[in-house]
Amino acid sequence: MAALTCQEKQPKSRPAVARNATCRSPSISQTCPLAIGPLTLADLDSVIALEAASFPSPWSRATYHSELTRNHRSRYLKVTPATASGAAALPALIAQAGVMLFGAEMHIVTIAVLPTWRGRSIGEWLLLALLAVGRNQGAETATLEVRVSNAVAQRLYHKLNFTQVGYRRRYYPDREDALVLALTDLNAGRVWQPLRERFERLSAAMQRGVDMPG
Repeated sequence: MAALTCQEKQPKSRPAVARNATCRSPSISQTCPLAIGPLTLADLDSVIALEAASFPSPWSRATYHSELTRNHRSRYLKVTPATASGAAALPALIAQAGVMLFGAEMHIVTIAVLPTWRGRSIGEWLLLALLAVGRNQGAETATLEVRVSNAVAQRLYHKLNFTQVGYRRRYYPDREDALVLALTDLNAGRVWQPLRERFERLSAAMQRGVDMPG
């Protein structure tokens, strides 16, 4: 799974959108409204660049093409500037994440945020959006893997009440171990209500705009 410095993922052999916002260049404004939407084939160039900036063993273009066109269990989301108007210097893709759906279980396979845009709760927002997508498709449990060394990602997952349910030795291509985490009972109001409220607060904040990299 993923990272935010959080970047890591499972090795591999509908969402809220901010509306009517204008993203301005850094010389005019230091904030940028963001939107969440579905990842598409048109995003592949940006996805591959994000992969290279995020992971020691990035997925290939062919892998993403297959995920988007052939894997009916997969759902991928992206974070972008809310509009491209007046924002030529801004990246087309700021973050992306994916999940696989298996009936009552969803497995989060990747989360990546551009290094210069980390520390703005973008990864948390995207993760909550994935949980909402999976829950709407009937998933009651979310699982993921995280590197044992990735304290930043682990803090986020524990903040959202993921708990450790397993341990996988030499899981990643560089042979680092992984923790297996799970969030259960997503259909229960006591579990979902605080997550939904957090998602709504973050969505409102992202629509207002986040600080841009200096």
